[in-house]
Amino acid sequence: MGEAGARERHTTGLATIGVLVAWCLLAVGDSRHEGEFSSFSLICVVLGLAIVAAVVAAGADVAVPTPLMLALPATVAVIAAIAHPVGRYMDISADGETAVKALVVATALVTLASLAFPGAVAQKVALATIAALALTTAVVVIRAAPAPAIDVWVLLQQSSSGLLHGLDMYRQHWQNSNGLQDVYPYLPATTVLLAPFKWVLGDVRYGLTTAALVGMYLTYRLAPKAPAALAALIVIAPHWAFLIDQSWTEPLLVAALAGAVLALDRGHPWYAVIALALALACKQHIAVLLPLFAVWPSFGLRRTLAAAALAAAIVAPWIIAGGHALWHDAVTANLDLGVQTRALNLPSLFLRHGHLVGFWFLLVALAGAYALALTRLPRTPSGLALGAALIMWTLDVANKQTYFNHYTLPLGLLVVSLAAARPVHITANTERGRERQTRTEFIR
Repeated sequence: MGEAGARERHTTGLATIGVLVAWCLLAVGDSRHEGEFSSFSLICVVLGLAIVAAVVAAGADVAVPTPLMLALPATVAVIAAIAHPVGRYMDISADGETAVKALVVATALVTLASLAFPGAVAQKVALATIAALALTTAVVVIRAAPAPAIDVWVLLQQSSSGLLHGLDMYRQHWQNSNGLQDVYPYLPATTVLLAPFKWVLGDVRYGLTTAALVGMYLTYRLAPKAPAALAALIVIAPHWAFLIDQSWTEPLLVAALAGAVLALDRGHPWYAVIALALALACKQHIAVLLPLFAVWPSFGLRRTLAAAALAAAIVAPWIIAGGHALWHDAVTANLDLGVQTRALNLPSLFLRHGHLVGFWFLLVALAGAYALALTRLPRTPSGLALGAALIMWTLDVANKQTYFNHYTLPLGLLVVSLAAARPVHITANTERGRERQTRTEFIR
């Protein structure tokens, strides 16, 4: 029994390290060229996905990482912060850039240093310090780059103002946009959740910053006795400041899905229904996770249908006001997008070599991800989060257009999967112990 327990702990340890290595590869590959194509970036992204797929295929549990394990991603974050802290597309003042660089490096260094002080009080102080530094970084970014040159910020700002005056975001025209002019590519809850921050503070990016910090806090709540560095990975991922600057909405999705996993972990599945519904009502592609939630014993088909119905109810006012306009912007316009050679995915690589792959490629890739997730993952909240990371990462690698922000969702879900895990405990000398090779109350 001792040998069996040792083998299981060894397998769990390898799976956990594998997930952390995959996180590092995705973080580096995604940030190297701000999410645009390069051979190095694509190798990192595909290799990381292959490692996650191998972990899932092995059918092993992951565990809450030890401080020594977390030293790897924390070190990667420090190196990335020193070498390339600010995205080249950030239209930021010189003084602001200097301040952001210093803050990004400081946040990563505090995270790494916190691993040397395992006490509970020290870890809480470290987490609070990291959160304060991340908040300060975001505020400096927003103040130093008050009008980022990206259509996402324009449409979120103007749709938030329009919401206050009863305008339909799917019929608005975006003024001074350098990209989309009359298309709102998301679902309405994105603007609904961010609009109060525009109304009160003048910028939706304060809402996205809040969402990132909420995602970090929910991750901490999953494993309050884990090293603070685990939850900190949400905000020290390379180019997190670039994510906030560009107003990309993935922090909303990470927070909502982390909330769903936490609710399931705490035995409150109907709270998980609300969290999943919010994610579904924010962005269309969250729908690809519905088969995973439907088969998960702690969630199930009935609650999946309830989450979909609640999301539909949230979206219903815009369907009633102009269903055709919503369908065009949120569905047709996205499906009509073509493959671009600057995208960071496999279809871009194929196109660079003269081969244009169709929608079938994405379907085949997703079918493989579903097959692994549905047959090999342990039916735990951690397994659900890891399966969601695998599916979303596969979607990104095989989709027509994938850029920096898209990969930050599986990046966050990997962290959530580790926070939701438990170390495997083998009770020695009893047959009863063999039957209880399950999670202990490590984080309670």
